[in-house]
Amino acid sequence: MRTGASPSGVIEVPSAMGPEQRSMLRKAFEDRHAGAEKAGSTLILDGGMKWSPAQISPEDAELLETRKFGVVGLCRLFQVPPPIVQAYENNTFTNAAQAGLWFATFCLAPWARKIEAEFVRSVFPTGGPYELELDLSGFLRGDPETRWNAHKIAIDSGVLDPDEVRQIEGWNPRPAGQKPVPASDGAQGQ
Repeated sequence: MRTGASPSGVIEVPSAMGPEQRSMLRKAFEDRHAGAEKAGSTLILDGGMKWSPAQISPEDAELLETRKFGVVGLCRLFQVPPPIVQAYENNTFTNAAQAGLWFATFCLAPWARKIEAEFVRSVFPTGGPYELELDLSGFLRGDPETRWNAHKIAIDSGVLDPDEVRQIEGWNPRPAGQKPVPASDGAQGQ
């Protein structure tokens, strides 16, 4: 491999050759056909010699394709979307945006359920007042604009109140009696 040993073919002779004949044939062949400037020159064989091109299937020659297949195979095994491990070969803007959701739903969520169940089984085998819940909501949030539009719809329709939205976002509730300051009023007061 150090010298790039990848023969393009083999010269077959009908009978055995001695070391001196083999050396002469090799030297004559290299003098006439080796090197980039002699590429494509015509090969003339005599004495029953025959040229056989070395054929390697494209599948066997594609080391990079094999490596890509290995990456995709591992991703499939662990339910990890290829963009998460930086395999962007078949990536588009749309499926890249969904990779985090996919990762949380199909890879992390099953593991979270197993960890929660094992916690209950091993820490509180007879039941107890405590439970473990792993919060994956951060992975499922999506983009900020969509999330805030959903919060606005939930508040306007009465499904959630502002403090519940603050809780969903991981913020503390406002102190009792404090009202949110609209952006236009807050800008003037500062």
